[in-house]
Amino acid sequence: MLNALSAPDLHLLKVFVTVAEAGGFSRAQIALNVGQSTISAQMIDLESRLGFRLCRRGRAGFALTEEGHEIYRMAKDLLADCNKFVGQVNSMRGEVTGILHIATADALLGNRDFPFEEILTRLREVMPTVTLQLSVMDPLEIERRVLEQKINMGLHTFPSHAPGLRYLPMFREVQTLYCGKGHPLFELEKPPDIELIETCDYVSRSYYGGALRPGNLKPKQVPVSSGNMEGIAAAILSGKFLGHLPEQCAEPWLEKGLMKPLRPKETSYAALFECVFSTGIRMSRAQKMLESVFLDYARNV
Repeated sequence: MLNALSAPDLHLLKVFVTVAEAGGFSRAQIALNVGQSTISAQMIDLESRLGFRLCRRGRAGFALTEEGHEIYRMAKDLLADCNKFVGQVNSMRGEVTGILHIATADALLGNRDFPFEEILTRLREVMPTVTLQLSVMDPLEIERRVLEQKINMGLHTFPSHAPGLRYLPMFREVQTLYCGKGHPLFELEKPPDIELIETCDYVSRSYYGGALRPGNLKPKQVPVSSGNMEGIAAAILSGKFLGHLPEQCAEPWLEKGLMKPLRPKETSYAALFECVFSTGIRMSRAQKMLESVFLDYARNV
């Protein structure tokens, strides 16, 4: 029976969360920097403390039990609250420490209007004792986790704004329509008519829930969708689909002659990227500094 939580218990819960997210003991070895036998012993210790099995492991593979799924959810919340408490206490003492969770869209590196690597350098300089945890998520997941205060900030394109969240415009990213080598439109000497382009199969962003946002283009067939730019690029390179990509994603394939733009003046559109924060919460000094640094890189949008 578990009567109270101790520091060792919190450590065991951290081990369990890492194992659950890694999908097994062997995969968690690198993240935890310990051997599989040590992880197994720690998990047995935790299960003994809690009084039930958290996971099944064997020839059938690794899987959480029903209780394991519930403990995983509660442990994540508990560890996040512990980190938040530490950050707030240190903030009261004038120290900027703790963990900042930032979630963004994928494929941002190389964007001339958003020097992400430079921003990370700046964050490290102004908050040298703060740990940054970076994740890639779709916009709906970002909004949900910011609302739940599971992450401190998100950056993506948001088709609509949710209540309880605060959005700060950052920059616009041009999305250009491309086709890949092998597509019937690729070898045409003259730019194809818009009507012909709209009859071709199109790969869309899956995180828009089926609502297309390809500028003025109105494709008739959308048999493929992807939540990341790599998936969209792969569909275009297959020679079977048209799709929109930001410049930094298409550039390597353009140089190799494997992609080409289609009537960019008529088919391109600009996607607005925004930072999103939760409202109605007391921001720590680290969160305030995070927002300040990002605002320094906001473009006139």
